[in-house]
Amino acid sequence: MDLGVITTFDLLAAVFILLATYLFVKWYRDPIRKIPGPPGLPILGNVLSLNPSFLHIQLFEMARKYGAVMKLKIFTYPIVVINSKDACLEALIKAGTDYLGRPPMKRMSTIAGKDIGFHTFDEDHVMLKRIFTKAIKAYGPGIAHLENVMQETIQDMVDSIDQKGDQAIDTNELVVGYVCCVLASMLFGEKFAYDDEVCKKMHQMNTRQIEAGDPMSSAAILDAFPFLFNFKFLFADTHRKVEGAVKLVNEFSKSCLDQAKASYDANNKRGCLDYFIEIQKEEMDKDGKPQLDDEGIKGLLLDFIRAGLETSRRSLAQIFLDLLHDPGLQKRLQDELDTQLNPTHIICLKDKEKLPQMEAYLLEQFRYLSQAPVLLPHMTLRDTELIGYKIPANTVVLINAFHTAHNPDIYEDPFVLKPDRFLDKEGKCVDRDHPLRQNFLGFGSGRRACPGELLARSRIFLFLANILQKYNVELIGKLPERDVRKYPMSILLSPPSMHVKFVRRQ
Repeated sequence: MDLGVITTFDLLAAVFILLATYLFVKWYRDPIRKIPGPPGLPILGNVLSLNPSFLHIQLFEMARKYGAVMKLKIFTYPIVVINSKDACLEALIKAGTDYLGRPPMKRMSTIAGKDIGFHTFDEDHVMLKRIFTKAIKAYGPGIAHLENVMQETIQDMVDSIDQKGDQAIDTNELVVGYVCCVLASMLFGEKFAYDDEVCKKMHQMNTRQIEAGDPMSSAAILDAFPFLFNFKFLFADTHRKVEGAVKLVNEFSKSCLDQAKASYDANNKRGCLDYFIEIQKEEMDKDGKPQLDDEGIKGLLLDFIRAGLETSRRSLAQIFLDLLHDPGLQKRLQDELDTQLNPTHIICLKDKEKLPQMEAYLLEQFRYLSQAPVLLPHMTLRDTELIGYKIPANTVVLINAFHTAHNPDIYEDPFVLKPDRFLDKEGKCVDRDHPLRQNFLGFGSGRRACPGELLARSRIFLFLANILQKYNVELIGKLPERDVRKYPMSILLSPPSMHVKFVRRQ
């Protein structure tokens, strides 16, 4: 045998050794290796061990085992999961802009275009967030106009309920109708009926977006590997859903914007859409073009509708479950209303101060439901650190809000609804900086926090207070479970709907 001849076997062995050495060095130098987490399979990582429909429960259990920060792998991509309130606030607030990116979410970015929620942190995001906040403040919560919009819608809802008498009412249809009417009135500055075509289209458009972009579906692989989006034969049904959602969104936004621009009056702004148009006309870039183009307004419309409708309707669905599972809760809240307010009093937002038990219940309901159990994924924009762990740039980061809201080290009996936990010894609501309130991160925190949180809380308070002031809520049919651990997860948790009747209080 000629020792000077390199055989094929020798060549393959050398390649294998070099590749193995490269992979070992890469693994050894990877700082995420030092973060604890469940073991995974080669190439597949933890994919096979995760159940998307109940990911919130799996992440909760992992958090109890692995601590404040842990890692997962989806195929070969590392994901850092933050489980503690302190680590979450370090990432979202103290670390500046390090964690403000968004990973590619091809399906939703195709549908929504230039929006706030799914857009990564850049100049466009900063501009859109500023404009959205400016419009909300100009029109937003606490002013008479907002309350008038809600009160008019509530009165229409009450009239509709009274007309039905003892007929069964689907709670999901009721709350969707209410919230869509409020959102449409705030956007366009005019009153809308429950069966108005604009409200129906808003709901349809929103539903189609969620179905097409569901991050818990198998089609999420299109987001993880965006190049696969070009192969239409893969996940053909998802592509049809995305195309259908895009069509609905474009038609709806164009129709709304065309009508609003045609009737726009700078001296008589009607709703948030008029404020968006005003900003488009007044704020120019260095080239003299509008900073906010029509695509940007479309994205803001979608943010307004998507965030407003989904968070409110799920919270209200949970409220009905709570009232019927605990009749004593319904009576306590009604007794407080009767004691503090005249039965003919028109409830307004400043009445919250007189109703600490109702405020405590709403805080507990937000905590217990935690309808956004895992916040929209973040991505690191640069190499950074988190409680001593080094995290490279372009790492996907998940906020485990379900664990922070149900952490048994903070909340006694975390899976039991206890509104009194938010009341102090004098019967008043605990302050905002109280640990029990600080651990709830359902609306996010820092510069990527939900800008519509105050609006959502206002809508839900006025709905609940008015319903309980006027009606006893009684069940028709079977009472569904209300164990949040059994709610299936999509982008948000979905409490079950049911049929009820509303009996006028004497």
